[in-house]
Amino acid sequence: MDDVRTDVEVTWTAAWAVPVPGSAGGSVPPDDELLEQTLAFSGSYVSDDGTVTITRSVVHASAYAGDRFVGRCAVCAAALLVPSGGEPLADVREAVRFVSTHDHAGLD
Repeated sequence: MDDVRTDVEVTWTAAWAVPVPGSAGGSVPPDDELLEQTLAFSGSYVSDDGTVTITRSVVHASAYAGDRFVGRCAVCAAALLVPSGGEPLADVREAVRFVSTHDHAGLD
């Protein structure tokens, strides 16, 4: 076969692919910060494998000093290590601790 080459005129450029000098690139926040942002935005979190969930507490949502979230872990609940109804969590910091404590096998 003959080697046929054709020149193609470029009519556009991908400007978005070229970084602008002096522009700040976005860094990915740590997992704890992402979890805090997720809870602040949506009020809930579900791990990748679905075994750990954090939801806003319906019972104490209106109480100022009440627990703000409920943490649930299907693995620990099945082993009877935590209540099946979930563990009350006072604030986002406790929610972050709960998620990190229940990272079973690091699969989340």
